[in-house]
Amino acid sequence: MSTDTTDATDTADAAAGAPAAGRPLLELNGLRKEFGGRRPTVAVDDVSLDVHEGETLALVGESGCGKTTLTRLLLGLLEPTAGSVRFDGQDLAALTASELRGVRRRMQVVLQDPYSSMNPRMRITDIVAEPLVTHDPEARGRRARARNRERVGELLAAVGLDAGIQDRYPHEFSGGQRQRVSIARALALHPRLLVLDEPTSALDVSVQATVLDLLADLQQRLGLTYVFVSHSLAVVAQVADRVAVMSRGSLVEVGDATAVLRTPRHPYTRQLLDAVPVLDPRRGRRAAARASAPTAGPADEAADGASR
Repeated sequence: MSTDTTDATDTADAAAGAPAAGRPLLELNGLRKEFGGRRPTVAVDDVSLDVHEGETLALVGESGCGKTTLTRLLLGLLEPTAGSVRFDGQDLAALTASELRGVRRRMQVVLQDPYSSMNPRMRITDIVAEPLVTHDPEARGRRARARNRERVGELLAAVGLDAGIQDRYPHEFSGGQRQRVSIARALALHPRLLVLDEPTSALDVSVQATVLDLLADLQQRLGLTYVFVSHSLAVVAQVADRVAVMSRGSLVEVGDATAVLRTPRHPYTRQLLDAVPVLDPRRGRRAAARASAPTAGPADEAADGASR
């Protein structure tokens, strides 16, 4: 199955939805990933996609459609069966282990469940400093500990947490606070790209809003590029510049977020919109999805504090 945006018109719409200036930061070309032997399972099938600097591209689709496998391919955590991944013009498959290590400083991931991504026996200061210790020889050893703590304090402050929490453990925090710690850890190496794999789906709705506001603020201040994986079209409507819809390992529609959510071209996209739950039965499901982008200002940060 080839990468598809429904037809030639859809392809033009997808191009129109992308920032035109400059080379893409991330380029996926004909990606395919198979698992198994004689009768392999195709998890990703001929996916081609560009992600431009400073934008938020949302990758949406039902569970099992290949979203997670695709993100592992673009991060260089899996080798593709066919096709290529280029980050900032560099083909990941052509890099040596040392060169790939350097590239990984600039592309980081925030996972769905922050608690499972942390060692419960490590203090917050060591969790957030772990990327520094891994990638920077000067951050290792006892002499570097004071400098690391200072850097960790700066990172925690950047995500709205008190620097004084450094000596506490993950179980002492709420889900929203732990996700902020995860974001701080992802920022430690000054990345250019963040892959956000369902970063709010494990959080209460009130806390989701504050985390999304934080991500938007960080993107504006630091010039970050996001690949935002989600199955929630309400969240996608709030955060995305462009949307890529994935089904059975392939892209079926790519384009400007407003266009895709308001006037979907592919039947599968329309099915996703029709599946959005609504509280008012008199209100159409698709209408609810289209109107899901908030019009008010940022959510009150007090909601996060109340849930802690």
